[in-house]
Amino acid sequence: MTIPRKPQPLAEAGSPPGPADLEALFHQQWGRLVAALYHFTGDPAEAEDLALEAFVQLWQRPPAHSANLGGWLYRVATRLGLNHLRAAARRDRYELEAGREALGGSTPGPESETARRLEQARVRAALTRLDDRQARLLLMRYAGFSYQEIAAALELNPASIGTLLARAEQAFSAIYLPETAGDADGHQ
Repeated sequence: MTIPRKPQPLAEAGSPPGPADLEALFHQQWGRLVAALYHFTGDPAEAEDLALEAFVQLWQRPPAHSANLGGWLYRVATRLGLNHLRAAARRDRYELEAGREALGGSTPGPESETARRLEQARVRAALTRLDDRQARLLLMRYAGFSYQEIAAALELNPASIGTLLARAEQAFSAIYLPETAGDADGHQ
């Protein structure tokens, strides 16, 4: 009878994980990492690209302490996701401005898909205005992570996650609701 080998922790702090360690971590974390990043991007291919980037960063620049590589990966992935949101928001602003100039200031009437995409863009824009920790808390929770998993990934006390999430939701509402009210009134 053979006992399956568990991946060994990194031999030296700061050294890259071995191929077997990286493969095991990849199989453990890939699906949930991509699912979490999908909430940032709304695009499965982009979510996979960002997840791969997180693994590349793990390979190239491993953390000093390898005790919680899964948490480190989620932290890196959420930062990559937030950077993606910020870049997409900038790109959307530039494209919208260019479109308005090309159409002489007029815009076509909204359709259901356009309305849905605008709503997603508003949510993403509100998330970019939160501090990083609040945005990561909300995204991880709404991606289905448990309080324990969020605490481990963000290196927080598990007992404080509920309070921190409530504060993050209040901050999000304070940013998001005035924006949507301004849009409904024709302002912004």
